[in-house]
Amino acid sequence: MSTFAYYNISTTDVTTISAIDSVNSTSIAQDIKGSPKCITMCNKDASGDDCTIELYLENSGATSTVYILHDVIIPGGSTLILEQPEINFDSTVYALKFKLTTVAATQLVDIKIEY
Repeated sequence: MSTFAYYNISTTDVTTISAIDSVNSTSIAQDIKGSPKCITMCNKDASGDDCTIELYLENSGATSTVYILHDVIIPGGSTLILEQPEINFDSTVYALKFKLTTVAATQLVDIKIEY
């Protein structure tokens, strides 16, 4: 059964959209999300402006960054969808992070993640 996470992003702050999974002997399957199956990113800018985004993996000490998307433009009113294998990663080592690099007063990106 799929689970979902939703985000509404309107700032240039980095947003962790999939945290590092900590796995131990007491973890139950529902606690371990793993890599997302699908990520949907929608540019909902009210004025129709393009937005520039970054999607990347970062380890716990922020000593390693691996970009999935870097300076990618999503046109106003458009949606970008990523699926596996492009977003397949070791969720016990890396967190998935999103950054909106350009922000106008009306900039808004909605993100839906399916696990």
